[in-house]
Amino acid sequence: MSESRTEVGADAAALAPLQSFLLEFWSNCQLPPATLFPFELALEEVFMNVVMHGSRDRPDVRAEFTLRHEDSWVELTIRDNGAPFDPLAAPEPDVTAPLEDRPIGGLGVHLIRTLMDAVSYALVDGRNVLVLRKHLDAEPN
Repeated sequence: MSESRTEVGADAAALAPLQSFLLEFWSNCQLPPATLFPFELALEEVFMNVVMHGSRDRPDVRAEFTLRHEDSWVELTIRDNGAPFDPLAAPEPDVTAPLEDRPIGGLGVHLIRTLMDAVSYALVDGRNVLVLRKHLDAEPN
């Protein structure tokens, strides 16, 4: 099993170092590049939601990212001390509606749910904990 962890402040400038953290983990674990996209999307979507929504009026918000690889699974756990928010409780967007009739937002969480094999959320000791898991040998969704 391989595991790596990093923590950043809720500042959009931290996105580039987070992306490097993910790429380095992928390289160190010798994971197929073709399996990276769902994790790139999830990392960016979740982190930017923490930045834009979870840290409003909270200058001390931090986000911790843990990547774990075991056998053919990769798991990304995101913990933050931002405003409590369960993204899995958000309603599913109507992706069949015309674009002009759709509200802004909600597609990132929808894509994460679609691309990952397992997604869970819990509020633990006042911290949001989102766990995303994908079997790398699975057929693309």
